[in-house]
Amino acid sequence: MTELTPTCGRLRLILGGTFDPLHWGHLRPALNALSWLQADELRLLPSAQPPHRDYPGATAEQRLKMTELATAEFPHVYADDWELRQNRPSYTVQTLEELKQRWPQDTLVFLLGEDAIAKLNGWYQWQDLLNHAHFAILSRPDQAPTWQPEVTDFFANRWLTSPRELRRSAHGCAIRVANETYPIAATTVRHRIQQQLPWESLVPPAVAAFIQTEGLYR
Repeated sequence: MTELTPTCGRLRLILGGTFDPLHWGHLRPALNALSWLQADELRLLPSAQPPHRDYPGATAEQRLKMTELATAEFPHVYADDWELRQNRPSYTVQTLEELKQRWPQDTLVFLLGEDAIAKLNGWYQWQDLLNHAHFAILSRPDQAPTWQPEVTDFFANRWLTSPRELRRSAHGCAIRVANETYPIAATTVRHRIQQQLPWESLVPPAVAAFIQTEGLYR
């Protein structure tokens, strides 16, 4: 684990995803993390070419616009088009390295659900991820995924218990952020739109209006 020495600069939370569309299951846990971790800002990065997923139903421009609309009403929350401007697949380790170069004096905290981190050893260069950021693991009471043994071992000596500790090291640690259950998935939103079922409450109002105007997911 990185030696705990005071750092300067801002504490920036990073949440990536296809956001196809962005919904409350993305936004509410991230807003909770922003508050509980006492971070300076939260940045949502729509992914460009997700190597582990199919191509999204909305265009990159539409996904960015939905992210911008969703974040506009919340202070210290921003849409960031960094990955969309990169002409390559969206590998998290590369994004974190580049963001650290972009903000060398700041501390980055990457937000990730526990269901994803339990299988982190399947990610590209996964053991290098913490060389550039801390991890904040978004835990849910309805989820108790079984972690891969090498992932458990990797995080064994990296856990922090207080948000204040994040500002005492530049990278290399992990902290849990407890969340309520938001059983929403982008596939559910898209399916409900296709089936003409009620869906508007699953996304921020501005996103719902944009989806309707653009005729997305029909």
